[in-house]
Amino acid sequence: MPKKPARKPIPAFLIAYSESDFTNPHEAVLATEPKNCRRDFTHMGKRYWGYESRRHKATTVLPHADMLAYDHNAHNWMRIGLKKRAKIETITINTKWYTGNQVRAVSVFLVDDFTGTRTQVLNRASLKPDAEHIFKIKPAIATECLVEIYYEGGLSRINFFGEPTPEQRPARRNLLQGAKITHVSNVHYGAPDHAVAGNRQWMHMFGWESARTGCGERALFHLKKPAVIDEVIVDTYLHRLNAPLTAHVFALDASGRGSIDRLMQVAPKWSAVFDGQRQVVPANFRDYMMNQKYLKEKGVKDRERFHIRLHVPKGCPWKPVIPFVRLNPDTFHRFRDVNRVGAVTHVLYMHYDNGGIHGLKMFGTEKEA
Repeated sequence: MPKKPARKPIPAFLIAYSESDFTNPHEAVLATEPKNCRRDFTHMGKRYWGYESRRHKATTVLPHADMLAYDHNAHNWMRIGLKKRAKIETITINTKWYTGNQVRAVSVFLVDDFTGTRTQVLNRASLKPDAEHIFKIKPAIATECLVEIYYEGGLSRINFFGEPTPEQRPARRNLLQGAKITHVSNVHYGAPDHAVAGNRQWMHMFGWESARTGCGERALFHLKKPAVIDEVIVDTYLHRLNAPLTAHVFALDASGRGSIDRLMQVAPKWSAVFDGQRQVVPANFRDYMMNQKYLKEKGVKDRERFHIRLHVPKGCPWKPVIPFVRLNPDTFHRFRDVNRVGAVTHVLYMHYDNGGIHGLKMFGTEKEA
């Protein structure tokens, strides 16, 4: 077996993963030696370091046929980001402490978002229990990695070795840093400025998390300088069971438009849609939902099941940077395909319905005020 490289691995972070119900999967991409948790127990049983999924990924029960179905191609997955674009030459995968519940095999794809190339470097490579696996690969340039996991089980660490490339994305300042924040809907477990500062510095939840009574949260950011936004990041890091469902970003240039309070009165707001067509736009959507006022709607066939839609008033001055996107738990969401709406002075961030985000960042080009 090849020798493990003497140099340090390329720093990495976990972008997203299919599931890891027994462990904190963010540990798996660290350079840290996997911790011996042999005598450490939780309500889920013995604690393990790294990634471990639930069982029975490939097999499902067909109760009406008295059979089970098996899918050879079923798999879990991890999507890993490299903090530096690099030419990868070696991948190490460690199953230390997983003595009978290790992942059986992995396929690995290296992705370079500079060029759009995707290269498969491992194809269902077998993994042994409680062992360090060193894979020398044909060098490939990457910014990300996709690991397909067959079918379930645990691995304690995956590291990437190589050399950073000369071409790197330049570091950019978060446009929300230092911005004045107003019109915040809920600060029960944290505040929006915590999300602005969120950089995955801890192995626990931190950021802006609202109470469960929220029915659509929002915060208004007054930028220090007018700016054109070209990228938005919403990070639900470690918010595994309490992340919001959707996110929405609107912005405007408030210069010469009067008071911001007046502009907020015509900002996008939540509405209820009954029978697929009748729309109700309450003045206070939280009050409408919490007090079940939808049950009092007249002329509606089904008042107990309805749709919820973000209502943008006609002639609304708020321009959609990201009108509607789905959020996933414990995921680094990076949105580069955003609407370019010109230079703006104020950014309205919204999510539905409640929950927590760890990081909120917006990047772009600042203009002189």
